Amino acid sequence: MRSAPARTYGQVTPTPDRYREIQQALVERGYLKGEPSGKWDTESVDAMRRFQQDQNIETSGQLDSLSLIALGLGPRRTAGAQARP
Repeated sequence: MRSAPARTYGQVTPTPDRYREIQQALVERGYLKGEPSGKWDTESVDAMRRFQQDQNIETSGQLDSLSLIALGLGPRRTAGAQARP
């Protein structure tokens, strides 16, 4: 009998490309200056905090679902993810 493939639960660390995409959204909204670097640095955290404050979201500076949705960048599903009935 073959076992089912392992499923990953919880939050996965974003890739540099995903960080760039989030940073670009913050740049376009005027919260972050300069070019997206792909590294989640102090400037990125500060920009996210300002954005969260303006959106009345908990101002953690962290990448959470509500913040990403507010940026128009909702959580990404992996190719193998399936909807639950």
